[in-house]
Amino acid sequence: MGNDGGSIPTRRELVKEAARALTTTQLKETQHEQQSYAWSTDPLTRKPLARPVVSDAAGKLYNKDAILEYLLLADDGGVKKVEDEKVLEGRVRSLKDVVEVKFEVEAGGEESMNGGVERTERWVCPITRRELGPGAKAVYLVPCGHAFVGSVVKEVLGETCLQVSLYLFQG
Repeated sequence: MGNDGGSIPTRRELVKEAARALTTTQLKETQHEQQSYAWSTDPLTRKPLARPVVSDAAGKLYNKDAILEYLLLADDGGVKKVEDEKVLEGRVRSLKDVVEVKFEVEAGGEESMNGGVERTERWVCPITRRELGPGAKAVYLVPCGHAFVGSVVKEVLGETCLQVSLYLFQG
């Protein structure tokens, strides 16, 4: 057999669609989807985020009741506990390791087009009124937990909470 002018195809020729690197647009879409998921879904329960919301040292958002449930199951050692430990990566060992994030809430928000459940409230910066979420650099102050747009905190000097200062100024 052979010498008939045929060729032996390589693996690359047999695969109909060769693996290729993602384009910049595809990378941005993927990053936006991941950020949207992180801003709207609790990674422990995979349920929508609902107040009260807490954050760990890495900035991940969780439902407070999910963290409490995790901490109460500390002695159980079941399958759920092991999965939750993988998600938390050892950052949460007690309630002292999380900060309750206090968002300024504006009614309205997003409706889900694919039938999923999402928040219907918008979290906004109390100073700039810009929406906090995917694509926005947001920060919260550790002692009090008030959330702001990152640029606001950089411009203001001082050790007092901006939210408290804002209430004093308006009141």
